Amino acid sequence: MPSSTTQSVPTAADPHKARMLTLLGFGAMVLVWGSFPVAAKIGTEHVPPLLFSAVRFLLAFLLLLLVARWRRESLWITRTQHLRIFLTSLFMVGIPAAIFFASIPYAPAGALTLMWATAPLFVSLFNFRGAGEARGWRLPVSLLIGIAGILLVLLGRVPFLPNQGASIPGFAMSGPALIAELVVLVSAAVYGFGMLLAKRYSADVPVLVMTAWQVFYSGVVILLASLIFEHGGPFAPTWSTLEALLYLVVFCSCISFFLTFWLIRRIGAIRTAYSDFIIPGVTLLLSYWLLGEELSPAKLGGFLLVMLGCALVEK
Repeated sequence: MPSSTTQSVPTAADPHKARMLTLLGFGAMVLVWGSFPVAAKIGTEHVPPLLFSAVRFLLAFLLLLLVARWRRESLWITRTQHLRIFLTSLFMVGIPAAIFFASIPYAPAGALTLMWATAPLFVSLFNFRGAGEARGWRLPVSLLIGIAGILLVLLGRVPFLPNQGASIPGFAMSGPALIAELVVLVSAAVYGFGMLLAKRYSADVPVLVMTAWQVFYSGVVILLASLIFEHGGPFAPTWSTLEALLYLVVFCSCISFFLTFWLIRRIGAIRTAYSDFIIPGVTLLLSYWLLGEELSPAKLGGFLLVMLGCALVEK
């Protein structure tokens, strides 16, 4: 695990090595986050989704405590830093994670992940004047292309392409599934604001410490929501539930959030968030192989468009 004292800007001593390390970290984060919706779908089949998410975060906090003790690092921070991390975790993790887990029983994991891929659009709105962030004509063009890709997924068909099983204009999903997709879209906007807070408030806190307290506060907030909204819900965990929980704790909580903050400091919030344009492709393939979800032309077309948008914004 990289040292918590890693500098935000790679040194000039070996720029090629620093760039390769950043690319490896970016790729690892994409793979981990791409598998997250599939593991969440499996894990919430027999237990309340908010409770499952809360336990995941709290167990991740305990694991990070052990890591900090092994590294002989203190998690002590000031009261002001606690408040800032709480606000960051609420908008960047707590609210979006609660919405995503509450939505995943009602809609395909691949479609929800593509809705989440709009997060860079909102991140750019909050960070476009930030130092070191992407700017220029490539940014708005890439955002427009990304929006077009998301619309393809919502419509569920490619315009002018015959034999797609949809003869009436409208969204591909309806009822709870459509609501689930739209609220995840809203949660992406909340996450965009959270990314701004993360960049503004995390600079004076080591990455490991920031990650540990963030998952703790997220777990507490989601646990409170579970106690309020899921009281008396069905609870029948299986071995698959426990396996998915373990994977989410280790990879999709500890490692993923550590990599996210590490990358924010190296390449900025917007470029880090553009991983969300690549993650859906991983999720689409995994949900097709492991969950049997449809891999439609609209989903593939939407993914290709958001990938193009990502390519345009990267320098």
